[in-house]
Amino acid sequence: MAFLVNAYNWWQGVNQVKAELKKDEKTFRFGILGAARINYMAFIDPVQTHPGATIVAIAAREKKRAQGQIDSYSLGTECKAYGSYAELLANPDVDAVYIPLPNGLHCEWTVKALEAGKHVLLEKPFTSNAEQARQVRDAAERTGKVALEAYHWRFHPATHTVKSIIESGKYGYPTAVSVSMILPAGIVGKGDIRLKYDVGGGSAMDLSYQFSACTHLGCRPSDLPKSTIRVLEAVPRINAQDSKIDEALTTNFVIEQEGKPAVKCRTQGSLVPLPFLGFIPRFWNFQTSVEVELEKAKVEYQGFVLPTFGHKIIVTEKESGKKTTEKVYVDGPVWGKRGQPWWTTYRYQLEAFVEAVRAKESGEKYKGPWVGLDESEKVMSTIDLVYEKAGLPRRGL
Repeated sequence: MAFLVNAYNWWQGVNQVKAELKKDEKTFRFGILGAARINYMAFIDPVQTHPGATIVAIAAREKKRAQGQIDSYSLGTECKAYGSYAELLANPDVDAVYIPLPNGLHCEWTVKALEAGKHVLLEKPFTSNAEQARQVRDAAERTGKVALEAYHWRFHPATHTVKSIIESGKYGYPTAVSVSMILPAGIVGKGDIRLKYDVGGGSAMDLSYQFSACTHLGCRPSDLPKSTIRVLEAVPRINAQDSKIDEALTTNFVIEQEGKPAVKCRTQGSLVPLPFLGFIPRFWNFQTSVEVELEKAKVEYQGFVLPTFGHKIIVTEKESGKKTTEKVYVDGPVWGKRGQPWWTTYRYQLEAFVEAVRAKESGEKYKGPWVGLDESEKVMSTIDLVYEKAGLPRRGL
């Protein structure tokens, strides 16, 4: 992860941006719960280019691991290492926390962080199940703090462009959404926590982007809480080391909305791709694409999870066959004039989070891009239903 980000930053000249950046006089002070590998790409790197955010603490089960990240990413002496999550949360100088912990710990530590008076940016999947998602939502409402599920793809201008095409009405209502998310060989090894049931592993969990894409692109936010999800089929490929784990999963389900056509959804996800010809690892096989069938057109969004590193938005009109292709890296229908071509999805996400926290603390209404808690709960309830249909136990039991 760090190598990819560093190579990208060198190519785009981001290191010069970091060197010349002047932080605001008063910044939001973040802590990180967990010294996860994703920290640099998903949070530390974006903070280093944001004038309104600083990292003042990292906690890990072993203090030396937290200090290792502080040293590796040159976070300076103002960033303190902790050997306890609770100790970090007790620090009054921490305004908000980023939580990249294993899935099974998301609910517990998000609720504790909110109750400690911290705003929370929480890695996906939101929790282990829908009941836990409701616990987090209730805690956020009770404490008056911001909680956001980190579906970073949702904050990129390319995603906003796709959503605006769908909601324009020009091509009618959505009738089907098809999502493919397949990781290349070697990303998830045998001992990876994503293949362990006890910490909330499984392809439906780690690749929950699929269900987020279906609910977001197939349904308007105002209609989603009242919609009904019916899972028609869920076919898992079971992991050889853990019979409760789906290392790959194909699903078919329907989103039913009152007064609108039902949306047929199909997802195909794999954490561990099958070898080519039975023995050649598919190191090249990385797919993240979504297709939305509208009444009068088909919209393809290729590279939807990480559009920063390349994507295509292809609209094909059904009657005429006319095809248009575009790429969008800045501005867009939601941000207006905002962003830089080198901003990653995570940088856009941080922009939204900091802005939302500022609005919350000043008593104003935040109007930018967002993933609502009702939507996070809906995605988790969909995953619960998928596991039930697949004959696998719900996570978090």
